[in-house]
Amino acid sequence: MKNKIRSAKKILIIGDLGRGKTTLAENLSEELDIPFYSTDDFLYEKKFSAYKEKSKSISEISEIYKKDKWIVEGTTHFLLKNGLEPADIIIYLKHDNIFSQWYSIIKRYFKREDKDILRTFWLLWHVLYKKLQTKSSRIKNGQMTTYERIEPYKNKVIILKTFKDIDELIKSVKNI
Repeated sequence: MKNKIRSAKKILIIGDLGRGKTTLAENLSEELDIPFYSTDDFLYEKKFSAYKEKSKSISEISEIYKKDKWIVEGTTHFLLKNGLEPADIIIYLKHDNIFSQWYSIIKRYFKREDKDILRTFWLLWHVLYKKLQTKSSRIKNGQMTTYERIEPYKNKVIILKTFKDIDELIKSVKNI
């Protein structure tokens, strides 16, 4: 797997909130000398405040997907969609344990200078809501799971299920 990562020039990192996408992107960016971008930077005018117009966000991130080298991480499906095809590798961070996800969100809250307790509670609730959402309710609302979105690209998907898996991937890339 480390050679596959080492040879990749376009890496898409996806997964829910609090999964470690940014940390993984930062480490891979530094080790592989590839610039990384967060979908949050394209979604908001000012981070976590006013949203950009959707078409503007899509247009801006589409310019990144045209470049020769990039790492893009995020959760926003409409911004990730156009990166699925050109990506050399798609890393899907899929943890089954909601408590580790909540722990990461709470830990991030205490690390931030711009603490926003209401946003943190909203994130915790959102994670629970997504976890409890049934397949039939997603279908009824026309939503696909992340796995359903990436299934056509399964030959270039790496699924990491724990923080230990993420750490091992980072260590394996650094130890070449």
